[in-house]
Amino acid sequence: MARGGINKALVSKARETLISRGENPSIDAIRVELGNTGSKSTIHRYLREIEEEASARLDDEALLSQPIKELVGRLASALRQEAQSLVEEHQSQVKSLTDRLQELENSLANTNNTLEAKEGELKVVLSDLDASKASEESLKTSTTKANQANEKLQVLLAEKQAQIESLEEKHRHNREAMEHYRQSVKDQREQDQRKHEHQVQQLQAEIRTLNQTLSVKQGDITQLNKDNGRLAAELGATQKAVAKLEAEQHKLTTNLELKTEETDSLQTQLSELKDQSGEIDKLKKLNEELLAWKAQASVSIGKLETEISIKTEMMNRLLAEKSKTPEVSG
Repeated sequence: MARGGINKALVSKARETLISRGENPSIDAIRVELGNTGSKSTIHRYLREIEEEASARLDDEALLSQPIKELVGRLASALRQEAQSLVEEHQSQVKSLTDRLQELENSLANTNNTLEAKEGELKVVLSDLDASKASEESLKTSTTKANQANEKLQVLLAEKQAQIESLEEKHRHNREAMEHYRQSVKDQREQDQRKHEHQVQQLQAEIRTLNQTLSVKQGDITQLNKDNGRLAAELGATQKAVAKLEAEQHKLTTNLELKTEETDSLQTQLSELKDQSGEIDKLKKLNEELLAWKAQASVSIGKLETEISIKTEMMNRLLAEKSKTPEVSG
């Protein structure tokens, strides 16, 4: 169908107008005459039909001379060749444009597919980026909480350390007091021992004096009682034994009194030591609890430091992946 209202009658009229002006009624000239409307193939088809009809009419008209017929035939042949050339050129151009259009359509389809793929990749990257941002925010929150907990633990650890140091100082003072008390007890014991040895020496001297006196008396008795020497000797031996026993009894009595006093003193000291030992046991128990708490706090701090290290590594890895995201999306 002719475009823009072009039909066979309009083409025929334009052809006659061109011929009347002495111009060659070519396809381009006819199209210009029609106001640059209509396709060349349509004009060529109408023009060929008009020329065939004109050629048939010329053959039937006997009034035309042979040279005119030949001229008309040549013109018709030339017109047909020109029209055929134009048609072939037009068909070649149409084919070339069609091939080019197909190439452009294929390229456009490939471009659309690539664009869709890139859009899908971009959506995935944006989704990963959003997830990374959310994970980063969560990690920052966890890190902040861990830092706050670590700070609290550090403050608590400092307080407990101060308490431990105070207890250790108190324990040191108690230990020094205990050492001083032990030294004083040792000094008192040595003093009592020296006093006891001195008293023993005095008793031994008295015993020697008594023995000497007794020996003199026994000599006198021996001189007076020669006949009863055996009894005197036995009496002397008995007296010696009695004197020895009495001396030992006196010594034992003295030692017993000293030991009794020393025992009373030691009992008093033992009672004080028990009181101090109870307090020391309480301090030791408290110290053990503080050491256990300190060890537990150290384990907790170690766990927190490990968790912070792991989360810091995760955050660094996420930041590294985030820094690569523009290259992927581009």
